[in-house]
Amino acid sequence: MTVKFEMDGALAIATFCGGPMNLLTNQSFRGLMEAVDQAIDAKARAFLTLAEGDHFCAGADVISNFSGSDANFARRLLNRSIPEMQRFENLPFPTVVAVRGMCLGGGCEMAQIHDIIFAGESANFGQVEARIGTTTLLGGAQRLVARVGLARAKEMVFSAGIYDAKTMLEWGLVNRVMPDPEVEMKARAYAAKLANGPTVAYAASKHLINTAVAHGLTAADQRLLDSAPATFATHDMMDAVERFTREGAAVLNKGLTFKGE
Repeated sequence: MTVKFEMDGALAIATFCGGPMNLLTNQSFRGLMEAVDQAIDAKARAFLTLAEGDHFCAGADVISNFSGSDANFARRLLNRSIPEMQRFENLPFPTVVAVRGMCLGGGCEMAQIHDIIFAGESANFGQVEARIGTTTLLGGAQRLVARVGLARAKEMVFSAGIYDAKTMLEWGLVNRVMPDPEVEMKARAYAAKLANGPTVAYAASKHLINTAVAHGLTAADQRLLDSAPATFATHDMMDAVERFTREGAAVLNKGLTFKGE
């Protein structure tokens, strides 16, 4: 087993534990997706991905994944993997990942499907698949466009370069950069805060943003018509509005309690 799963209250936590480089294999990919199933069964309200050791994921295990493979193998692999990546991106709760060390190839793609990326100062990112003569097999090239823009996405993929965390923060790939000893702790605290937030509202907002990126503003506006009314029926919104009415704007500074329903 190369992925450990645990629940901390309403926060689901998956941890890669596949050796010093945490190379991405069919087993570790499957382990993360099984962790998703466990999170849903446990009614998680946020999801955090971590990795043991100094490196988040140094890329695919080239020998075990690709040695002796052919185009038919690749087609079967992609037909299984891409729907799983899309499913992760559209989970109905926020997802956060903490990255230290190398985050290359498939590792960079795994990071990109999370909503929020926290990076340690040692983190290095890259879509390096061109170094072995292939493209980004888990959708990294196209996902880079939304985060870093068209020109930089092409640069990253064509050059197969490795970029430090500060550069990736400036380009928009990651949300925050902090010292390595702090990154997992702060990512966990942030994810725990989200796990105690208005889950239905978060899901609606996340899907609106994803829809705008994938299909444009008009499609997102249409989705708003479908998703926003449901938030008015939640205990979280009704209670928050009632408390605001009774106590005034000061209640926002006191902090509201959300049940995620």
